[in-house]
Amino acid sequence: MNLKYTTRNILLIVALSAALTGVVLVMIFTVNQITPFGTHNLLVGDMSAQYVPFLTGFRNALLTGHFSLFSFSLGVGENIFPLITYYLLSPFNLLVLLFPTSQLPVAISWIFILKDMTIAATTCWFLARHFNRIHLLLPFFALAFSLCGFASANFVNIMWLDGLIYLPLICDGIDQIKAGKQSISLFVWLTAAIVSNYYIGYMLGLFTLIYAVETIIRTNDLHFSLITAISHNRQFITRFIFTEAASVMSSMVVLLPTMLGMLQTAKTSPSTTNSLAAAAKPQFGLEIFSQLGLGGQTYDNRLLHAPAIFSSLAIALLVIGYFFHPQIPRNHKLAVSVTAGILSLSMLIGPINLVWHMLNEPSGSPFRYSFLLSFVLISAAYEMLLATPQRLSFKAKLSTPTILAGLLIVGYLNIRLGRHVLTNDYLAVQPNSLNVLIVNLLLTVIFSYLLFTAVHPMQQLLIGTIVCLEMGTNFGYTLKSEPLPLQTSYETAYPRVDTIVSKTKTTDNQLYRIDQSHSQLAPIFKETYLGYNDPILFNYNGIQEYSSTLTESTRQSLKMIGLFSKNQRRISTAGSTAISDMLLGVKYQLNPAGKIEKNTSFAGIGFPVTNQFAHLQLTAGTLFTNLERILQRLTPSDQPYLVSESGTNPQRQTIRAREKYTLTIIPKLSGPLYFDTSDKLLDYSAIYVNHTRLKTIPNQLDKQYLVKLGTAKRGVPVTLQLTSKSQNTLHDSHFNSLNESQFSKVDQHLKQSAFTPTYTNDRLVGTAVRPNSQSEWLYTAIPYDPGWTATVNGQPVEPIKVLGNFTALPLTDQSNHIVMSYHVPGLLLGIILSLLGLLAFSWRQFRNLALRKDVSQQAPGDGTPSNGETY
Repeated sequence: MNLKYTTRNILLIVALSAALTGVVLVMIFTVNQITPFGTHNLLVGDMSAQYVPFLTGFRNALLTGHFSLFSFSLGVGENIFPLITYYLLSPFNLLVLLFPTSQLPVAISWIFILKDMTIAATTCWFLARHFNRIHLLLPFFALAFSLCGFASANFVNIMWLDGLIYLPLICDGIDQIKAGKQSISLFVWLTAAIVSNYYIGYMLGLFTLIYAVETIIRTNDLHFSLITAISHNRQFITRFIFTEAASVMSSMVVLLPTMLGMLQTAKTSPSTTNSLAAAAKPQFGLEIFSQLGLGGQTYDNRLLHAPAIFSSLAIALLVIGYFFHPQIPRNHKLAVSVTAGILSLSMLIGPINLVWHMLNEPSGSPFRYSFLLSFVLISAAYEMLLATPQRLSFKAKLSTPTILAGLLIVGYLNIRLGRHVLTNDYLAVQPNSLNVLIVNLLLTVIFSYLLFTAVHPMQQLLIGTIVCLEMGTNFGYTLKSEPLPLQTSYETAYPRVDTIVSKTKTTDNQLYRIDQSHSQLAPIFKETYLGYNDPILFNYNGIQEYSSTLTESTRQSLKMIGLFSKNQRRISTAGSTAISDMLLGVKYQLNPAGKIEKNTSFAGIGFPVTNQFAHLQLTAGTLFTNLERILQRLTPSDQPYLVSESGTNPQRQTIRAREKYTLTIIPKLSGPLYFDTSDKLLDYSAIYVNHTRLKTIPNQLDKQYLVKLGTAKRGVPVTLQLTSKSQNTLHDSHFNSLNESQFSKVDQHLKQSAFTPTYTNDRLVGTAVRPNSQSEWLYTAIPYDPGWTATVNGQPVEPIKVLGNFTALPLTDQSNHIVMSYHVPGLLLGIILSLLGLLAFSWRQFRNLALRKDVSQQAPGDGTPSNGETY
């Protein structure tokens, strides 16, 4: 059944699509007890580790007006412009201003619901305009895209969903250009997509090229040669390219400074021979067909799964039948085949897949553009619906469900058989429930009968109802597997921790850090929560960080003084020592019991140092040597600050191909006892001191960091147990005691000239006093960044890098007034380029408007293009 194609009916059906999606989501949230319709929230995975802290910091900055583009709440300090452009520029994020910080998870639920409703609305708008027809089932097709496999697999990556909103509008903009109308729509929506989230915006930009080719194929005779097709579409191609270029240029205010910032992060593209070989292999196998039906996504396979392309079995049936339908033009079939083929091969072939991900390997949540394929399939399915599926031949009506059922069975068997191979960790985590397969097969039969026989509106509404149940069940199936925490627990814990941290804050914005050894929020989560971004969540300056924008040189610097880093996106306070706390300006420590302790070795955020210290080079992997050399450059001593300890009576026992070592250390000093090893096979989670297991990070990725074995007493034996798969563990391990009395002399010396500046709105101000003429530099625990400019006593100076990637300034007088200001690199140039892009596009629009006026005043047949475009 079709509705009359009018603007009023389009707007009504768009509103109905949004409302239908909203109702389905409310029902899903209610059944799964998710806030605001239940007791649980969506804080799982990166939603709790990244997005809630970032949104909380965003809310605080907007409401307080205290906003700095170089934030010391992100790690030890970082240019947060790339973080803002990646995570926070969605207009939906403004909703957080309506909620208190303890209820931000409720805001996130509403943001997700509203985004999904908007996805349905824009999809409905596109399908109605693209095919110039409004079918009764259109809202259900829009719902299918809003709750497609990508949405259910990546609901925690809430910032990616904006791309699904803009995609239909961008494609509609391309359609408008092809129809000879204005290019404003494409320009506005592509620019909005890039600005909202440049990462997904980049993928949408690539897809526009494919869609433009599809548009040309769809609207041209297949008998035309390539040259003829290009010639006939010259005006379309020229206008399309100009609009795309103007859109990218106008987005430079976001793209340029973000690119310069992201160049400072670690590159995760394949570099070794093995990783290159892995990238060249097919990225998935026959298990892809299991993604055609519901139940393909759970918590277990959130990081490893085939492309999430599920968008209802009804859609899959219509797409298969699309190629059998006699009334669908061949050029349309070819256009869909080309687009779907390019997207499928892109995901299958590793090097091409990397191009879509900005030449970086995704760390979890693979195939982040799979929603594009779902969109193409839904568009083809809607065209098939409009062509009337009942007109398929009897043979095609039998073949279509048979093919789909066969694909579902192949996908299931591939996972079921492959998961039993011990080396296949990927297939082992893919869901392969026989009950779910049976449900999918039954739905295939039901949909086939209804789609190929339904002509009555009630039958079509039954199809739509089943689609709603199917899509809702699929999303609910994913949510049911997630370890969702209680919202009431979060609302209770947040203000309690915020109160504890608030006691450390000063009114003069003095710059210092808090070392958090254990997150106070961890108990409320059902999965491991390490509180990497708690400093942003509670608005204090910390050390740890988990984000895609972590500066690599800073991460490496922290690793070289003992801190733990799981990967290129994380730095932890695990591995911190009294020495690193002094170097990093740690004034307070938040212990596991939730108590604030003042750090006795706090010597400001920096201190004057000698030329020898300023030019000290640290070495990766030699943690104790690095720390010893740092202390010796600060205060030279004939005695070592870190005293090497050795084990006695070592014993080794082999148990299940693992070596268990037992040894005794008799400390030469009283004080902290530290452990470090270059053994990459050591099990950090199985370290026992005096038969008590240490609460260390499991560290399954074999990353080196310092482990505090405890506070020892001189001459009192310490029994140590280590487990590894290596037989050289003891040879590769090192034990050191800190000479506290000698270290305190360094600390007291530095405190006399401690640098304690204030920091407000990207401006740091303080005074550094030189204790002697040898102190030629001011070391600061501020990461080096090209955006910093500095003056000493009013004179511009050039900052230099020290200790890897920290900042030092030259000192000229005994008393030195220091001013440091931060400006985001590339931001000013990006603004200028964006203005040029806007001016260029606006000039072209005004020029075309003037040409159209001239044309309207001229007699027909004078040779001027009818749409007023001249290229």
